[in-house]
Amino acid sequence: MRMNLFRSEEHAKNWSLYDTASEDAIMPVADWAKVFAGRMFRRRLDADYLSHANEYRADFAKTLFGELGRGGPFFTGRE
Repeated sequence: MRMNLFRSEEHAKNWSLYDTASEDAIMPVADWAKVFAGRMFRRRLDADYLSHANEYRADFAKTLFGELGRGGPFFTGRE
């Protein structure tokens, strides 16, 4: 997966490699910062990370799907 930064959603949609399947992933940088600030990413070097992976994944989903309202096929893998 690769992340490209654009100045606006419109700018992203005008990009020659734009794929409509990734539309749900177009978010402001501040929203991506919330996603990557969660325990799933902050705690990944902890010795007990795998023991808590399900908790971290639940937090990740709560942030992504709940707070940010992102539940489309890009994130869920379902169409």
